[in-house]
Amino acid sequence: MSVLEVEPPVAGPDEVVIDVAVAGIGGSEYLGYNNPGIRTLPNIMGHGFAGTTAEGRRVAVNPLRSCGTCEYCRRELRQLCNDWHLIGVQSDGGFAQQVAVPEETLVTLPDDLGWEQAAFVEPFANAVNAWELSGADGGCSVAILGAGGLGLGLVACAAGAGCAQIAVSDLSQTRLDAAAELGAATCGNDTETHPEGSYDSYDVVFDTVGSVDSRRRAIDLTRKAGTCVLMGFAAPDLEANAGAFIRSQRRLLGAFVYSMTQFQTAVSLAARCKADWVANLSFAEVEPLLQRYLEGDFSTVKAALRPNG
Repeated sequence: MSVLEVEPPVAGPDEVVIDVAVAGIGGSEYLGYNNPGIRTLPNIMGHGFAGTTAEGRRVAVNPLRSCGTCEYCRRELRQLCNDWHLIGVQSDGGFAQQVAVPEETLVTLPDDLGWEQAAFVEPFANAVNAWELSGADGGCSVAILGAGGLGLGLVACAAGAGCAQIAVSDLSQTRLDAAAELGAATCGNDTETHPEGSYDSYDVVFDTVGSVDSRRRAIDLTRKAGTCVLMGFAAPDLEANAGAFIRSQRRLLGAFVYSMTQFQTAVSLAARCKADWVANLSFAEVEPLLQRYLEGDFSTVKAALRPNG
């Protein structure tokens, strides 16, 4: 990873140049740093970012792009379009002082929403999509594996729906503390909350980690006739006891990205986050943070690049 001087972006037709105020750093970034995968190199990462237009309008950028005309796009399922891509993944994103984006991607931010809170909008939009897909309501018991941006967004969704039983598992105490402040009733690391062989069961379980072990545990935590939602990408494969899954009539779902309506909903949820949950970083501090993530240090609740200081 290098810090380079590049030419300032030039807005094309129906585009706007954004002065980037904050660009969130999460799972997609440290996994992409480890293995670029679908990214075409060189690539300016950063798909969860916000900033200001030349006129001073404060905006978050919905990075999902698609053809706009296929059956999935017409059904507001643009993430299923064969031509989908994300700004900051397949094209240059917010790890820069400026970026040119289509004007239709802009979502206005309230004046009282801080930039640190804005760093949660994009991951919370993923959470809104997963929550709505799950069909959960206020009467459901909910378990969430992982308390990063996705997991905290799911806590906010569940608490907002009135769920009384919200259990969150994570290895980071700072993230668990944030989950508790958002409304989680039970917080702990996985072995403490659910000792091997003595699992509780929940109506709806969300795995935001995506490791082989977390997926297996998420399925195990799902009660009979319950719903398990997979969101994390840490491992490519799913290992499960198919027979037990079939006989218990569990429902297994994948959840990916969001609609524009869900992105807008995430803005109001992000207002519940605290500014001091965010570590603001300079360009020089990004790569060391990504390395710490790869080494398993997730002590920060949320990290964000502040490219313009």
